[in-house]
Amino acid sequence: MSTPAPELLAPSGTTIESLTRDRGDAAARLSPEEQSALDREVLATQIQMLYANLGTAFGGQVLGTLLVAWAVMDTSPPWTVITWFVLSMANQISRLLLLRSYRRTNPDPDAAPRWGRYWLVGAAVSGVLWSSTLWLFFSPAAAQQQIVLMSLLVSICGVAAALTSMHLASYYTFLAATLLPVIARYVWEGSRDDLLIAFIISVLMIALWRVGKNFNALIERALRSRYANEVLSRRLESQNVELAQARDRADQASRAKSQFFAAASHDLRQPLHAMGLFAAALSAKAHEPEVANLVTSISSSVEALEGLFNELLDISKIDSGKVKPEVTDVSVSALFDRLRMDFEPEAFERGLVFRIRSRAAWVRSDPVLLERILRNLISNAMRYTPQGGVLVSTRIRGGKLRFEVWDTGLGIAAEDQQRIFEEFVQLANAERDRRKGLGLGLSIVQRLASLLGHPVQLASRSGRGTVFRVDVPMGRAPVVRATAVRSERSQADLGGRCILVIDDEASIVDGMGALLGSWGALTVLASRGEEALRKVSDRDAPPDLIIADYQLRDGEVGPDVVAAVRRHFGREIPAILVTGSATPERLEQAKDLGHHLLLKPVMPAKLRTLIQFKLKEQPA
Repeated sequence: MSTPAPELLAPSGTTIESLTRDRGDAAARLSPEEQSALDREVLATQIQMLYANLGTAFGGQVLGTLLVAWAVMDTSPPWTVITWFVLSMANQISRLLLLRSYRRTNPDPDAAPRWGRYWLVGAAVSGVLWSSTLWLFFSPAAAQQQIVLMSLLVSICGVAAALTSMHLASYYTFLAATLLPVIARYVWEGSRDDLLIAFIISVLMIALWRVGKNFNALIERALRSRYANEVLSRRLESQNVELAQARDRADQASRAKSQFFAAASHDLRQPLHAMGLFAAALSAKAHEPEVANLVTSISSSVEALEGLFNELLDISKIDSGKVKPEVTDVSVSALFDRLRMDFEPEAFERGLVFRIRSRAAWVRSDPVLLERILRNLISNAMRYTPQGGVLVSTRIRGGKLRFEVWDTGLGIAAEDQQRIFEEFVQLANAERDRRKGLGLGLSIVQRLASLLGHPVQLASRSGRGTVFRVDVPMGRAPVVRATAVRSERSQADLGGRCILVIDDEASIVDGMGALLGSWGALTVLASRGEEALRKVSDRDAPPDLIIADYQLRDGEVGPDVVAAVRRHFGREIPAILVTGSATPERLEQAKDLGHHLLLKPVMPAKLRTLIQFKLKEQPA
């Protein structure tokens, strides 16, 4: 979208670009020498994160290499397949050797650019090897084989956005080396279908480019704030500056960070929304189980990216006061049942014992926020417990119910027990392994507990384990009245239904058109209200449903366009609004107009269910 981020999360005029250019008040107070040292530290940490992710990427790359060799071995010359396989495995082994050398060398910040160039060369080689599959093994008559290769390439590029975009040069090099030759190959073929595939890949490449750029900006901004504040703290200690000045700078840094994360929400949701639509459209055309699994990995990558920045944005929403608790009576038994169902499989996979000692009690709290606190504590306990187990229990203390999360993990030293509630602090993750999170879980726990008025206590012994305690007021069980419930779900397709789609983002319009078309719907696509009215006027009948983005270009909004189409046909056409930020005002407006509101990125399954609901009383 070309519009600014929603006012719910960021002030008017705030954009990712402006916040990225502005290094914040804390960084502005640094001397040129300190600023130069900060730049080196930020780059060194980004390179360190890059190499820390190599182990995760290696397994996926090897699996992908084996899948390609297996898929083409029957249709391609054996020596070509063997040569490509040997070169690909040699490249992956060389990357492991590079990681080993990096860990042995343990380079200082001044050497980080050199190690970044090493990685960039490897990224270029990897991209060329992957893209060569569409030139070496391309068979116009083998459509299934093309789907396998394309699904694999798109999956690898999607995962690369999360694993390598902290070093933009390497990410852009890999993305270009992987997808540009593929686009060229389909353009070379020249048929109508091949040119359409080339166009779709081009749109996806642009979306991935934006995701990588925005995620890199998130990481860099967070690192700069962190290191700048550390430098200023050391300077304050040496110069004995007044504590009031230190608090003021910390508040300014926190506000700048919250504004940045808020602005990032809008720009990141756009390409993620488009990627999810394309992935769902592609899955409808994949009939082989192996192909379907590869396509599923694309959707998994989208969901992983969404979860990654959602965790970052949670802190921004809490700090800005946009999270309002809705306190009610909460069943402890029901809460623990959900936790048991979600965490028992994870504990089994980790080889840990997971136990919950529940009681038939009720507490007064916000059910969603309380569950989030306990989930973060349990996830943190499992992540840092190599052996033994995790116990969740309750006990009554002073008229309150005390939730306790015990583990037999590494423990926390006394001097570190306050630091662990700070952002991006991970005591047992010196290598910055992204699989261990970003160091935000306990920071979110502290903020939510403070918001709810539930004190959090910590007791721990190094090497023996840790227990977190949360005290929550007791509640009362509500009076339950029996009601008849009827569940009904329609699986009918959308054949013969006409859906009008209005969005000023080209990739989203194309993705929505491809997805709805795969479900059998007839689509009318437009980027603004005038175009929508012109296209629907050419039809004899009104559309069955309107799907409109809330914020369009030049100040135009979706509800006004929907109203104009309804006036033109003189009937109440069902409508769905899609938005990057569901503010209370927008929710109230949508309710008054009879619209349903969806928050980007929209998962295809949820969209399908809502479309069927909106159409269930409409004549086909």
